[in-house]
Amino acid sequence: MTSDQDYIELFEHYKPVCIDLGPGILTDLSAEFLLSDEKPVVTFVTGGNSLAKSGARADMTNIVLHYEFESRLVEGIPAEPDMDDVARIIEALEQSKCSEVVAIGGGSVIDAAKAAWAAYQTGLDVSELFGSGKITEKFPGKEFKRIIAVPTTAGTGSEVTPYSNIVDRAAGVKRLIADKQIVPRMALIDPYYGRSMPDSLTAATALDALTHNIESLLNIHAPETEAATNRNAVFAVRLIKDNLPLAFRDPNDVYVRENLCAAATIGGMQIADRPTSLPHLGSFSFYGQVPHGIAASMLLPPFWRYYLTEKAVAERTMLLADIFPSKTKQKTPEAVVDAAAAFIAKYAGAPKLSALPCFDAAMVDRIASDAVKNPMKLASAPRPVAPENAAEIISGILKKEL
Repeated sequence: MTSDQDYIELFEHYKPVCIDLGPGILTDLSAEFLLSDEKPVVTFVTGGNSLAKSGARADMTNIVLHYEFESRLVEGIPAEPDMDDVARIIEALEQSKCSEVVAIGGGSVIDAAKAAWAAYQTGLDVSELFGSGKITEKFPGKEFKRIIAVPTTAGTGSEVTPYSNIVDRAAGVKRLIADKQIVPRMALIDPYYGRSMPDSLTAATALDALTHNIESLLNIHAPETEAATNRNAVFAVRLIKDNLPLAFRDPNDVYVRENLCAAATIGGMQIADRPTSLPHLGSFSFYGQVPHGIAASMLLPPFWRYYLTEKAVAERTMLLADIFPSKTKQKTPEAVVDAAAAFIAKYAGAPKLSALPCFDAAMVDRIASDAVKNPMKLASAPRPVAPENAAEIISGILKKEL
């Protein structure tokens, strides 16, 4: 991929999700619902004040009023949704008997809506969905309805992934649902919505997308697919490196916002086929204390260095040589990681991992012990990490960062 517009062709040929990106794209909802055999009953799932600030609430209201379909609103889904938040959505779905779910917000809102819509349709408790392919396993051959996702940030890529991250407070950790049945059927991405994000959220979401693309690039054990290629990951990393600084200079530049949205969606496509591993696994333990994208990106460099003993990881790392600025030409994988770490630190607002307010010996112990609660992430590690050795390995890596 060579042009900033090449992602349009990539999106057009992405089979799991119908992806539309551009200003005013939420009007596609009206066309979608007009084509329905019956007038839909729609539940909108949203976050908090950002919905109004972004302009998405006004667009949503105009569509509902103009086309006069029955709707229900579930708002106030937080940045780290837990099982109670999902239960609140399920209750609304049961009351409305809705036929469509539209999630408008950041990745957390989309994740919560995915989990709720799946639980509502299957009759399963959310706790029964955690893990890999639980819905597909319990209902072989059955296809369930999927949500329509309208992201208002540019980070998680949840609008195209088969993943939903939900906090399990009883277990004290964020847990993952992974199943093809929860991939959204449509992703409507309006770069205008990103203009209202403060710099801190712009950085956190962009760094999350950056980490997705790099982790997918480093996932040497996943099969190569049309939707997940080294070239696309490198392209998305370059988009973020070029456009994140520009978003800080002019938050209202829609072209810059569009490029960040594209990079985030590409990241979602990438990890759908080549999942993330230890950096994202470790970030789950920071929930409620450090923004997800900051935690994941700051954890990336130490785990990346751990992976470099694998020859294939070192080779793929060199595909990113000289994308991130450095004083000298990057001739080794270690130099590439150092340059990426410096870029991440600049926009994360922390010079090193130990500068994060909650990263201490207790946090290292927590990350190490939490690791076995999400074994899928251990399985996708570029350098093998057996569950029985995971705590010791992860602890050893992170103690060096204290």
